[in-house]
Amino acid sequence: MSTVQEHQEQLASVSSKNPEVTEMSGQIHEYTEMCMRGEISRAEYIELVKDIQRQLNINQHMVEQDNLILMNTAINGLINLASLA
Repeated sequence: MSTVQEHQEQLASVSSKNPEVTEMSGQIHEYTEMCMRGEISRAEYIELVKDIQRQLNINQHMVEQDNLILMNTAINGLINLASLA
């Protein structure tokens, strides 16, 4: 089974020339840390991360499909882990 740290590392490995993608990756990391510290609930966390995922999917003009796929994989893993607890 994958861990939060593995997905965090996957998000950190996203190397994008698009500042929006880099910012979204950072937001997900921040939300994950906030959830782990108990500053936001798991339900809030899932909704915030899913919102970022929707934004990524809407931005289909992005040419960086590899980064989009990598981020979606990490996001899905983090959402699944949060849902399990």
